[in-house]
Amino acid sequence: MKRTHINRKLVLCEPEGGIYYGTDAILLADFMKSWRSGRGVDLGTGSGILSLLLLSGGVNATITGIEIQKEYCEIANKNASVNGFSDRFTAINGDIKDIRMYYESGAADVVFTNPPYLKSTCGKPNEAEHKNIAFHEVCCDINDICKSASWCLKTGGKFYAVYRPERMVGFLTALRENRLEPKRLTFVCPSAEKSPSLFLVEAKKDAREGIIITKNLYIYTDSDHAVYSDDMKKIYDEFK
Repeated sequence: MKRTHINRKLVLCEPEGGIYYGTDAILLADFMKSWRSGRGVDLGTGSGILSLLLLSGGVNATITGIEIQKEYCEIANKNASVNGFSDRFTAINGDIKDIRMYYESGAADVVFTNPPYLKSTCGKPNEAEHKNIAFHEVCCDINDICKSASWCLKTGGKFYAVYRPERMVGFLTALRENRLEPKRLTFVCPSAEKSPSLFLVEAKKDAREGIIITKNLYIYTDSDHAVYSDDMKKIYDEFK
């Protein structure tokens, strides 16, 4: 088992050769920093990194993680224990398509996810099944995720996600079809001369139409991707 020191507060246990946390989780946690308290649901929690970043960053919440892979569900609960958050974060081994079995309708203030980005038919399947499930829509697609989020959220509750720009139309359509109105969106670019590689979105259940497109977030200042931008440095500083 690999133990990664994320910052001065968090130690993350991850299986050797498994799915390691990435920049996506830190970007989404920062994007969610206006959330300060309540009940949350982490769809596809994996090792629990996103929930643990939020809790260690000062969010006063009780979070339930849903994870279809038993091994990662156990690791998420272990990480909660190791970092002293077992009383506020619990992972359940289950399929988000069966969310009604695990969570009460309308009980959550916030739902969030770092979902699989790739269609099940896109590219060469990963030989490691746990990675295939994490990166491809093998067990669920974005509509399943939005449907589960809508079930969990109270009216006015917020849904946060990170996703790929090339699949934006399908993502926004899934939001609308599940009563989740996009309200804020940020494009993430590797550097100023590169097209967006990700976008971060905040949606609100049963809200009126109207969205704010924020300024782009640039990760690096140079084309060699060696120097972090001031914005990215600030984000990393938030989680020290």
